[in-house]
Amino acid sequence: MINHYKLFFFALILASFNLRPGITSISPLIHGITDDLGMSSTIASLLTSIPLLCMGIGSLFAGRLASRFQSEKMITIFIACIGIATFLRFFANSSAYLLITALFIGVGIGIVSPLMSGFIKNYFADKVALMIGMYSTFMVVGASIAVGLSTPIQHWFNDSWKVGLGFWFVFALIAIPLWIAVVHHSHIRKQKVNVQSKISLPFKNKQAWLLTLFAGLATFLFYCISAWLPAIVENKGYDSAYAGLVGTLCMIAQLPVTLSLHFLLRAIPSRKFWITFFTGSEIVGLILLGFTDVTPILASICLGISAGGLISLTLLLPIDKTNSPLEASTWSAMTQAIGYMIGAIGPMTIGLLYDYTGSFRPTMYLLIILGFVVIFLGWRIARPVPAKI
Repeated sequence: MINHYKLFFFALILASFNLRPGITSISPLIHGITDDLGMSSTIASLLTSIPLLCMGIGSLFAGRLASRFQSEKMITIFIACIGIATFLRFFANSSAYLLITALFIGVGIGIVSPLMSGFIKNYFADKVALMIGMYSTFMVVGASIAVGLSTPIQHWFNDSWKVGLGFWFVFALIAIPLWIAVVHHSHIRKQKVNVQSKISLPFKNKQAWLLTLFAGLATFLFYCISAWLPAIVENKGYDSAYAGLVGTLCMIAQLPVTLSLHFLLRAIPSRKFWITFFTGSEIVGLILLGFTDVTPILASICLGISAGGLISLTLLLPIDKTNSPLEASTWSAMTQAIGYMIGAIGPMTIGLLYDYTGSFRPTMYLLIILGFVVIFLGWRIARPVPAKI
């Protein structure tokens, strides 16, 4: 296995690139899509909500698939699923067609994401925090590339939003050959006697539920900010270009945190400390954004630091609290399944709250309160750190 370390590492990176562009490429092209297909704003919002819901549903089946079939094979197959669904967007000619591609992209991401936790635990057991940091970083990089380049790609190809969406199948095209090689070279230690007892999701485990609620609320906060930050900034009187810049800076601010997670945890191993620090950064950013006249750029940096840290920790904690790759996959499946479902209702909740009150200030109060709940849950689930991170 040591001889194939580089192969597994690059496969991990290429898998992470595939887990966000199918969703994030929608927002910069949304006006062209709605105008061309005659979609209402409500239907268009489903292009984001459907993948999130399907990611949650798909995650429920990840552990069972991993127990019946080699998890590396399942990762390969569902990366291909993401790639094929993305490629089919080149030929989108109706709202229903585009929504179906969103469904399959969501299912693919929902299966791959929790299985990657087991993959990391199996092949990088002595470098878990470092690999989670790299995994998170390149998910953000892939998402950022899709956000930044979908519109230029559209313009380069006769203003075709179909090309802007479909182009991102290239990530799967590059990743699949490496994952086929991973399947060929992997050496999984088979669990025999008690497989049935270990493949089920840990619905009866109190710690698993606390971790799931923690991940769900962290995801809720993340997608509320991702969806509404530019609108909140515009509501404060800034123009759309500046609001877009603030949103971009929030995403960029995630990168240093995800990339340096391993080193941060080596310096201060306490999960409780970092849960408090990153959630505190979220609360400070919300206060600056909602209740002061300080430039929103400062708030966006605080929010980005928080997002990068909390999302990385939601990936790391299931690995911390389990004893085998298969168990890590089932815990990750449960936390991500319910977490994505909670996250999917976040943007809708904020929209309804704004429609009802005519202000984003109640939104700030709600998110700040949820931030303190996240800290409370984080303190309940954190435990002494393993010897190796």
